[in-house]
Amino acid sequence: MKFEWTASMTKRALVFIVSGMGILLGAFALLNIEKIGALWGSITDILRPFTLGVVFAYLLNGPLMFFEKNLGFLEKDKPRRGLRRVLSIIITWIATIVVLGTFFYIIMPDVVESVNTLINNIPYYLASLQNLVAGLCQKYGFSAPFIDAFLEFRITSEVAMNLLKDYGENLLPQLANIANIGVQIGGIIFDVIIAIIISIYMMFSKETLIAQLKKGLYANLKYETASKLVRIARESHRIFSGFINGKLLDSLIIGILCFIGMSIIGFDFTLLISFIVGCTNVIPFFGPFFGAIPSVLILLMVDPMQALWLAIFILVLQQLDGNVIGPKILGDSTGLPALWVMFAILVGGGLFGVLGMFVGVPAFAVIYEFTKEYLEKRLKEKKLPEKTESYKVIKGVKEKDEIEGGAEQ
Repeated sequence: MKFEWTASMTKRALVFIVSGMGILLGAFALLNIEKIGALWGSITDILRPFTLGVVFAYLLNGPLMFFEKNLGFLEKDKPRRGLRRVLSIIITWIATIVVLGTFFYIIMPDVVESVNTLINNIPYYLASLQNLVAGLCQKYGFSAPFIDAFLEFRITSEVAMNLLKDYGENLLPQLANIANIGVQIGGIIFDVIIAIIISIYMMFSKETLIAQLKKGLYANLKYETASKLVRIARESHRIFSGFINGKLLDSLIIGILCFIGMSIIGFDFTLLISFIVGCTNVIPFFGPFFGAIPSVLILLMVDPMQALWLAIFILVLQQLDGNVIGPKILGDSTGLPALWVMFAILVGGGLFGVLGMFVGVPAFAVIYEFTKEYLEKRLKEKKLPEKTESYKVIKGVKEKDEIEGGAEQ
């Protein structure tokens, strides 16, 4: 009997070969995890300027489009459209440099000075707080081991300096020498300069780059698959850009309002606390808590009554942000319910730290949106209702697992 090799056998053989290679590669990766980690670190170091350039170009795309729109008088012919793009890029980068320069030249020195003042006065603030606690305990006859330990705890200027000295002595051996630090700083500056140049090229020819990516997708994938990926990318961009730009603007407004309000009321460390509140506000949901806790603790050492009023002030400010400012700026940019926002923040923060808390929400919003779309498509194919309300069981209203408007089983 003659043996015939069929197409199905070829497919099976390929599956077995690819699976075997995958298993071997996985085992090799596990056995050489340190070498692969070092290789990956080298690759990321090499690509760092390019990655930064992509991030710069993406973050500055909003201002670029704004300036392009307001230079509409240059769009009558093709050469002037190119000139409009060049002028918009120049204006965008000048505005960015001015904002960052203002921040580091005016705001940061005051923030650093406030931190230094706070550190230098910690012994006095702590002694004042201990006297207050001792007075309250004596007045109300309250005592506990942890309170007694707190009242006996002392930090003097000499102790604080010794702690800083010990920290410095432990830190210095980890730093090879001043030359290495200089090389690292020089490398960072070089990476930033190259990233700026890359971002300028990407901003100037962004339509061409996007068209090339789409061309590659349509050339190598089925038309339906490529179209689906393009649509996913477009929707992802809409969610990410809307959320990131809106959240940054919202946090800037909250920081400014916090500074104005604290200045009018007369709080201490106004700029430092406003800086903390504004920066932490970029983190969805948990940001107000992350900003309020250290801010209240700072004033608690200075003046407990100020700390109480600050807590009330921040609560009012965050209510204003959550109910008025935030919805006006952000709208429903993610479409995520509150529970899934918390889930995205916790998972993103656990995997990638503070950056993960910020980016995790729009990233999960993309997954949520397309999962919802897929499920609704499958339900539609089965002639079942697509709305979630149809599947709810409500006590006293709908007490059976029946689907409203569903097909008969």
